[in-house]
Amino acid sequence: MQTGSPSRQPHLKAALLALVIAAIALAASLLWCTRLERRYIHALAPEFTPEKLQGAALQKHAFSQPDLLVLYGSSELVKEMPNNATQFFQDYPTGFRVFPVGKPGTSSLSVLQKVAAVGDDIKGRKVAFSISPGWFFTEVFAPEYYEGNFSNMQAFELAFSTHLSFELKRDVARRMLDFPNTLDDRALLNFTLWRLAGDTMVDRLLYAGTWPLGRIYCAVGQMQDHFEAALHILDVDEKLNPVPVRGMGVMKWSEMLKRAAKLANAAATVQKKKDEVKKKHLPRASRDKSLLPGTAREWTDLELLLRVFKELGAEPLLLAMPIEDIRLEVAGLSPLPRTAYVQRLNALATKYQMPLADFREHEKDNDFLVDFLDHLSAEGWMYYNKALDDFYHGRFTNR
Repeated sequence: MQTGSPSRQPHLKAALLALVIAAIALAASLLWCTRLERRYIHALAPEFTPEKLQGAALQKHAFSQPDLLVLYGSSELVKEMPNNATQFFQDYPTGFRVFPVGKPGTSSLSVLQKVAAVGDDIKGRKVAFSISPGWFFTEVFAPEYYEGNFSNMQAFELAFSTHLSFELKRDVARRMLDFPNTLDDRALLNFTLWRLAGDTMVDRLLYAGTWPLGRIYCAVGQMQDHFEAALHILDVDEKLNPVPVRGMGVMKWSEMLKRAAKLANAAATVQKKKDEVKKKHLPRASRDKSLLPGTAREWTDLELLLRVFKELGAEPLLLAMPIEDIRLEVAGLSPLPRTAYVQRLNALATKYQMPLADFREHEKDNDFLVDFLDHLSAEGWMYYNKALDDFYHGRFTNR
Protein backbone atom coordinates (compact mmCIF):
# COMPACT_ATOMS: atom_id res chain seq x y z
CA MET A 1 0.00 0.00 0.00
CA GLN A 2 1.44 3.41 -0.99
CA THR A 3 1.93 5.86 1.88
CA GLY A 4 2.32 9.02 -0.18
CA SER A 5 1.01 10.60 -3.30
CA PRO A 6 3.16 9.65 -6.31
CA SER A 7 2.97 13.24 -7.49
CA ARG A 8 4.45 14.57 -4.22
CA GLN A 9 7.32 12.12 -3.70
CA PRO A 10 9.52 13.51 -6.51
CA HIS A 11 9.12 17.00 -5.04
CA LEU A 12 10.17 15.77 -1.61
CA LYS A 13 13.21 14.03 -3.08
CA ALA A 14 14.12 17.14 -5.04
CA ALA A 15 13.81 19.31 -1.92
CA LEU A 16 15.95 16.90 0.08
CA LEU A 17 18.57 16.82 -2.68
CA ALA A 18 18.60 20.62 -2.77
CA LEU A 19 19.15 20.76 1.00
CA VAL A 20 22.02 18.26 0.76
CA ILE A 21 23.65 20.24 -2.05
CA ALA A 22 23.23 23.49 -0.12
CA ALA A 23 24.77 21.93 3.01
CA ILE A 24 27.74 20.62 1.02
CA ALA A 25 28.22 24.01 -0.64
CA LEU A 26 28.07 25.77 2.74
CA ALA A 27 30.56 23.33 4.30
CA ALA A 28 32.91 23.74 1.34
CA SER A 29 32.65 27.53 1.55
CA LEU A 30 33.44 27.51 5.26
CA LEU A 31 36.41 25.21 4.66
CA TRP A 32 37.68 27.57 1.97
CA CYS A 33 37.25 30.57 4.31
CA THR A 34 39.10 28.79 7.11
CA ARG A 35 42.04 27.89 4.87
CA LEU A 36 42.22 31.46 3.57
CA GLU A 37 42.21 32.85 7.12
CA ARG A 38 44.91 30.43 8.22
CA ARG A 39 47.07 31.30 5.23
CA TYR A 40 46.94 35.05 5.85
CA ILE A 41 46.66 35.21 9.64
CA HIS A 42 50.28 36.32 10.12
CA ALA A 43 49.92 39.06 7.52
CA LEU A 44 46.74 40.30 9.23
CA ALA A 45 48.46 40.69 12.60
CA PRO A 46 49.14 44.48 12.37
CA GLU A 47 45.56 45.33 11.31
CA PHE A 48 42.82 46.88 13.45
CA THR A 49 39.86 46.10 11.21
CA PRO A 50 36.27 45.33 12.33
CA GLU A 51 36.70 41.78 11.00
CA LYS A 52 39.53 41.27 13.46
CA LEU A 53 38.18 43.22 16.44
CA GLN A 54 34.45 42.45 16.29
CA GLY A 55 34.63 38.79 15.30
CA ALA A 56 36.34 35.71 16.68
CA ALA A 57 37.56 33.68 13.69
CA LEU A 58 40.80 35.62 13.17
CA GLN A 59 41.52 35.74 16.90
CA LYS A 60 41.06 31.97 17.10
CA HIS A 61 43.50 31.46 14.25
CA ALA A 62 46.01 33.73 15.99
CA PHE A 63 45.87 31.61 19.13
CA SER A 64 46.44 28.48 17.06
CA GLN A 65 49.76 29.83 15.74
CA PRO A 66 52.74 29.19 18.04
CA ASP A 67 54.62 32.21 16.67
CA LEU A 68 51.85 34.77 17.36
CA LEU A 69 51.26 36.37 20.76
CA VAL A 70 47.84 37.99 21.14
CA LEU A 71 47.94 41.32 22.99
CA TYR A 72 44.65 42.84 24.15
CA GLY A 73 44.53 46.50 25.05
CA SER A 74 43.03 49.89 24.28
CA SER A 75 44.09 53.05 22.43
CA GLU A 76 47.76 52.53 23.28
CA LEU A 77 47.80 49.73 20.70
CA VAL A 78 46.70 51.93 17.81
CA LYS A 79 48.51 55.20 18.64
CA GLU A 80 51.45 55.81 16.31
CA MET A 81 54.58 55.52 18.43
CA PRO A 82 58.11 54.24 17.78
CA ASN A 83 58.82 50.83 19.32
CA ASN A 84 55.15 49.87 19.70
CA ALA A 85 54.86 46.10 20.00
CA THR A 86 53.23 45.64 16.60
CA GLN A 87 56.09 47.42 14.87
CA PHE A 88 58.87 46.13 17.08
CA PHE A 89 58.06 42.43 16.65
CA GLN A 90 56.93 42.74 13.03
CA ASP A 91 59.87 40.77 11.63
CA TYR A 92 59.94 38.14 14.39
CA PRO A 93 63.23 39.39 15.91
CA THR A 94 63.07 36.75 18.65
CA GLY A 95 60.82 34.21 16.94
CA PHE A 96 57.31 35.66 17.31
CA ARG A 97 55.05 38.48 16.21
CA VAL A 98 52.51 40.35 18.34
CA PHE A 99 48.85 40.14 17.29
CA PRO A 100 47.23 43.28 18.81
CA VAL A 101 43.49 43.36 19.49
CA GLY A 102 41.96 46.63 20.70
CA LYS A 103 41.05 50.20 19.88
CA PRO A 104 40.23 53.40 21.80
CA GLY A 105 37.77 52.75 24.60
CA THR A 106 38.40 49.02 24.93
CA SER A 107 37.96 48.31 28.64
CA SER A 108 38.03 44.99 30.50
CA LEU A 109 34.31 44.36 29.90
CA SER A 110 34.84 44.54 26.13
CA VAL A 111 37.97 42.41 26.22
CA LEU A 112 36.32 39.64 28.24
CA GLN A 113 33.60 39.31 25.59
CA LYS A 114 36.25 38.93 22.90
CA VAL A 115 38.02 36.28 24.96
CA ALA A 116 34.75 34.47 25.68
CA ALA A 117 34.00 34.38 21.94
CA VAL A 118 37.36 32.71 21.33
CA GLY A 119 36.27 29.99 23.77
CA ASP A 120 38.42 26.97 24.40
CA ASP A 121 40.74 27.88 21.51
CA ILE A 122 42.57 29.98 24.11
CA LYS A 123 43.11 27.00 26.43
CA GLY A 124 46.78 26.56 27.24
CA ARG A 125 47.71 29.57 25.10
CA LYS A 126 49.74 32.57 26.19
CA VAL A 127 47.99 35.92 25.98
CA ALA A 128 48.85 39.43 27.20
CA PHE A 129 46.53 42.15 28.46
CA SER A 130 47.54 45.83 28.75
CA ILE A 131 45.83 47.58 31.67
CA SER A 132 45.20 51.33 31.42
CA PRO A 133 45.17 53.05 34.84
CA GLY A 134 42.83 55.75 33.52
CA TRP A 135 39.91 53.31 33.70
CA PHE A 136 40.36 53.27 37.49
CA PHE A 137 40.30 57.05 37.90
CA THR A 138 36.55 57.31 37.54
CA GLU A 139 33.73 55.41 39.17
CA VAL A 140 31.75 54.91 35.95
CA PHE A 141 33.27 55.57 32.52
CA ALA A 142 31.31 57.07 29.63
CA PRO A 143 29.06 54.41 28.05
CA GLU A 144 30.15 55.51 24.57
CA TYR A 145 33.43 53.67 25.08
CA TYR A 146 31.72 50.35 25.68
CA GLU A 147 29.10 50.95 22.99
CA GLY A 148 31.78 51.73 20.40
CA ASN A 149 33.46 48.39 21.10
CA PHE A 150 30.30 46.29 21.36
CA SER A 151 30.02 43.21 19.16
CA ASN A 152 26.67 41.44 18.83
CA MET A 153 28.42 38.25 17.76
CA GLN A 154 30.80 38.25 20.73
CA ALA A 155 27.99 39.05 23.17
CA PHE A 156 25.95 36.08 21.95
CA GLU A 157 28.98 33.79 22.20
CA LEU A 158 29.37 34.81 25.83
CA ALA A 159 25.67 34.52 26.71
CA PHE A 160 25.45 31.01 25.25
CA SER A 161 28.99 29.85 25.99
CA THR A 162 29.45 26.16 26.71
CA HIS A 163 32.85 26.80 28.28
CA LEU A 164 31.97 29.30 31.02
CA SER A 165 30.08 28.59 34.24
CA PHE A 166 26.55 29.86 34.69
CA GLU A 167 27.68 31.91 37.68
CA LEU A 168 30.31 33.74 35.64
CA LYS A 169 27.89 34.41 32.78
CA ARG A 170 25.40 35.70 35.34
CA ASP A 171 27.90 38.18 36.79
CA VAL A 172 28.97 39.39 33.35
CA ALA A 173 25.34 39.74 32.24
CA ARG A 174 24.62 42.04 35.18
CA ARG A 175 27.38 44.38 34.01
CA MET A 176 26.31 44.22 30.36
CA LEU A 177 22.80 45.28 31.36
CA ASP A 178 24.28 48.54 32.65
CA PHE A 179 24.58 49.54 28.97
CA PRO A 180 21.01 49.25 27.62
CA ASN A 181 21.78 51.11 24.39
CA THR A 182 23.71 48.09 23.14
CA LEU A 183 20.63 45.91 23.54
CA ASP A 184 18.19 48.03 21.54
CA ASP A 185 16.63 45.95 18.73
CA ARG A 186 18.31 42.83 20.12
CA ALA A 187 15.33 41.19 21.78
CA LEU A 188 16.81 37.70 22.16
CA LEU A 189 20.09 38.93 23.62
CA ASN A 190 18.31 41.35 25.94
CA PHE A 191 15.94 38.63 27.15
CA THR A 192 18.81 36.18 27.68
CA LEU A 193 20.94 38.61 29.67
CA TRP A 194 18.01 39.43 31.96
CA ARG A 195 17.42 35.72 32.56
CA LEU A 196 21.10 35.20 33.36
CA ALA A 197 21.16 38.23 35.64
CA GLY A 198 17.95 37.26 37.46
CA ASP A 199 19.21 33.80 38.37
CA THR A 200 15.91 32.54 39.82
CA MET A 201 14.55 29.06 39.09
CA VAL A 202 12.14 30.57 36.57
CA ASP A 203 14.96 32.57 34.97
CA ARG A 204 17.08 29.45 34.59
CA LEU A 205 14.19 27.54 33.01
CA LEU A 206 13.56 30.37 30.56
CA TYR A 207 17.26 30.59 29.77
CA ALA A 208 17.29 26.86 29.05
CA GLY A 209 14.30 27.41 26.78
CA THR A 210 16.19 29.98 24.72
CA TRP A 211 19.29 27.79 24.49
CA PRO A 212 18.52 26.04 21.15
CA LEU A 213 17.64 29.32 19.42
CA GLY A 214 20.69 30.99 20.96
CA ARG A 215 23.04 28.29 19.74
CA ILE A 216 21.54 28.54 16.24
CA TYR A 217 22.11 32.29 16.35
CA CYS A 218 25.72 31.69 17.43
CA ALA A 219 26.25 29.25 14.56
CA VAL A 220 24.91 31.77 12.05
CA GLY A 221 27.11 34.46 13.60
CA GLN A 222 30.19 32.24 13.31
CA MET A 223 29.50 31.55 9.64
CA GLN A 224 29.00 35.25 8.96
CA ASP A 225 32.24 35.97 10.81
CA HIS A 226 34.16 33.57 8.55
CA PHE A 227 32.64 34.99 5.37
CA GLU A 228 33.37 38.60 6.40
CA ALA A 229 36.97 37.72 7.27
CA ALA A 230 37.45 35.97 3.93
CA LEU A 231 35.91 38.85 1.97
CA HIS A 232 38.22 41.28 3.77
CA ILE A 233 41.24 39.18 2.85
CA LEU A 234 40.18 39.08 -0.79
CA ASP A 235 39.68 42.85 -0.71
CA VAL A 236 43.22 43.55 0.52
CA ASP A 237 44.91 40.48 -0.95
CA GLU A 238 47.36 42.48 -3.06
CA LYS A 239 48.66 44.27 0.04
CA LEU A 240 49.21 41.12 2.09
CA ASN A 241 52.24 38.89 2.08
CA PRO A 242 51.24 35.44 3.37
CA VAL A 243 54.92 34.62 3.98
CA PRO A 244 56.22 37.38 6.31
CA VAL A 245 59.87 38.34 6.61
CA ARG A 246 61.56 36.79 9.62
CA GLY A 247 64.77 38.14 11.10
CA MET A 248 65.95 36.17 14.11
CA GLY A 249 68.58 37.78 16.26
CA VAL A 250 69.90 38.36 19.77
CA MET A 251 68.31 41.31 21.55
CA LYS A 252 70.63 43.56 23.54
CA TRP A 253 67.93 44.93 25.80
CA SER A 254 70.10 47.20 27.93
CA GLU A 255 71.33 49.11 24.90
CA MET A 256 67.91 49.24 23.31
CA LEU A 257 66.31 50.60 26.47
CA LYS A 258 68.90 53.38 26.65
CA ARG A 259 68.26 54.38 23.04
CA ALA A 260 64.50 54.30 23.63
CA ALA A 261 64.85 56.59 26.64
CA LYS A 262 66.66 59.20 24.55
CA LEU A 263 64.08 58.92 21.79
CA ALA A 264 61.15 59.27 24.18
CA ASN A 265 62.48 62.14 26.28
CA ALA A 266 61.87 65.09 23.96
CA ALA A 267 58.48 64.05 22.58
CA ALA A 268 57.08 62.98 25.93
CA THR A 269 58.19 66.13 27.72
CA VAL A 270 56.62 68.43 25.13
CA GLN A 271 53.31 66.60 25.15
CA LYS A 272 53.11 66.40 28.93
CA LYS A 273 53.83 70.09 29.35
CA LYS A 274 50.89 70.84 27.05
CA ASP A 275 48.62 68.60 29.07
CA GLU A 276 49.87 70.04 32.33
CA VAL A 277 49.06 73.58 31.25
CA LYS A 278 45.60 72.49 30.17
CA LYS A 279 44.92 70.68 33.42
CA LYS A 280 46.01 73.63 35.54
CA HIS A 281 42.83 75.37 34.47
CA LEU A 282 40.76 72.59 36.03
CA PRO A 283 39.74 72.38 39.72
CA ARG A 284 42.61 70.97 41.73
CA ALA A 285 40.50 69.35 44.46
CA SER A 286 41.80 66.02 45.67
CA ARG A 287 40.38 63.04 43.81
CA ASP A 288 41.95 60.40 46.03
CA LYS A 289 38.66 58.60 46.67
CA SER A 290 38.10 58.02 42.97
CA LEU A 291 41.06 55.68 42.76
CA LEU A 292 40.66 53.80 46.05
CA PRO A 293 39.75 50.09 45.79
CA GLY A 294 36.08 49.38 45.34
CA THR A 295 34.98 52.70 43.82
CA ALA A 296 35.62 52.22 40.09
CA ARG A 297 33.47 49.70 38.21
CA GLU A 298 36.55 48.74 36.22
CA TRP A 299 37.72 46.74 39.24
CA THR A 300 34.65 44.54 38.87
CA ASP A 301 35.19 44.17 35.13
CA LEU A 302 38.89 43.38 35.50
CA GLU A 303 38.15 40.60 37.95
CA LEU A 304 35.47 39.24 35.62
CA LEU A 305 38.05 39.17 32.83
CA LEU A 306 40.52 37.30 35.04
CA ARG A 307 37.77 34.78 35.87
CA VAL A 308 37.14 34.28 32.14
CA PHE A 309 40.86 33.71 31.57
CA LYS A 310 40.88 31.22 34.43
CA GLU A 311 37.82 29.22 33.39
CA LEU A 312 39.00 29.00 29.77
CA GLY A 313 42.45 27.79 30.83
CA ALA A 314 44.41 30.67 29.29
CA GLU A 315 47.93 31.65 30.38
CA PRO A 316 47.77 35.45 30.61
CA LEU A 317 50.34 38.13 31.35
CA LEU A 318 49.00 41.35 32.90
CA LEU A 319 50.80 44.54 31.92
CA ALA A 320 49.90 47.60 34.02
CA MET A 321 51.18 51.05 33.08
CA PRO A 322 52.65 52.97 36.02
CA ILE A 323 50.96 56.04 37.47
CA GLU A 324 53.81 58.54 37.32
CA ASP A 325 54.53 61.19 39.94
CA ILE A 326 53.80 63.98 37.45
CA ARG A 327 50.36 62.52 36.81
CA LEU A 328 49.53 62.58 40.50
CA GLU A 329 50.75 66.15 40.78
CA VAL A 330 48.76 67.46 37.83
CA ALA A 331 45.58 65.57 38.80
CA GLY A 332 45.79 66.74 42.41
CA LEU A 333 46.30 63.25 43.83
CA SER A 334 48.45 62.04 46.71
CA PRO A 335 50.48 58.79 46.47
CA LEU A 336 47.78 57.05 48.55
CA PRO A 337 45.43 56.03 45.68
CA ARG A 338 48.38 54.92 43.56
CA THR A 339 49.56 52.65 46.36
CA ALA A 340 46.04 51.27 46.75
CA TYR A 341 45.80 50.76 42.98
CA VAL A 342 49.05 48.80 42.77
CA GLN A 343 48.23 46.76 45.87
CA ARG A 344 44.83 45.76 44.54
CA LEU A 345 46.26 44.85 41.12
CA ASN A 346 48.83 42.63 42.78
CA ALA A 347 46.17 41.10 45.04
CA LEU A 348 44.03 40.17 42.03
CA ALA A 349 47.02 38.77 40.16
CA THR A 350 47.93 36.69 43.21
CA LYS A 351 44.34 35.53 43.73
CA TYR A 352 44.09 34.19 40.18
CA GLN A 353 47.75 33.15 40.00
CA MET A 354 48.58 35.31 36.99
CA PRO A 355 51.90 37.09 36.38
CA LEU A 356 51.82 40.87 36.57
CA ALA A 357 54.25 43.53 35.37
CA ASP A 358 53.25 46.73 37.18
CA PHE A 359 56.38 48.75 36.29
CA ARG A 360 56.20 50.53 39.65
CA GLU A 361 59.95 51.21 39.42
CA HIS A 362 59.07 53.76 36.71
CA GLU A 363 56.72 55.88 38.82
CA LYS A 364 59.31 58.68 38.90
CA ASP A 365 60.02 58.34 35.18
CA ASN A 366 58.04 61.14 33.53
CA ASP A 367 58.79 59.74 30.08
CA PHE A 368 57.31 56.25 30.42
CA LEU A 369 54.00 57.60 29.07
CA VAL A 370 53.70 60.23 26.38
CA ASP A 371 50.61 61.90 27.86
CA PHE A 372 48.00 61.52 30.60
CA LEU A 373 45.74 59.39 28.40
CA ASP A 374 47.52 56.06 29.02
CA HIS A 375 49.65 56.13 25.88
CA LEU A 376 53.09 54.59 26.12
CA SER A 377 56.13 56.48 24.90
CA ALA A 378 58.88 54.92 22.82
CA GLU A 379 60.65 54.17 26.09
CA GLY A 380 57.55 52.73 27.76
CA TRP A 381 56.91 50.47 24.79
CA MET A 382 60.44 49.14 24.97
CA TYR A 383 59.87 48.01 28.56
CA TYR A 384 56.57 46.46 27.48
CA ASN A 385 58.39 44.70 24.64
CA LYS A 386 60.97 43.22 26.97
CA ALA A 387 58.22 41.91 29.26
CA LEU A 388 56.40 40.40 26.27
CA ASP A 389 59.60 38.81 25.00
CA ASP A 390 60.44 37.35 28.41
CA PHE A 391 56.87 36.07 28.76
CA TYR A 392 56.80 34.43 25.35
CA HIS A 393 60.13 32.68 25.96
CA GLY A 394 59.28 31.59 29.50
CA ARG A 395 61.72 33.95 31.24
CA PHE A 396 59.21 36.30 32.84
CA THR A 397 59.23 36.83 36.59
CA ASN A 398 56.89 39.23 38.44
CA ARG A 399 58.33 42.74 38.66
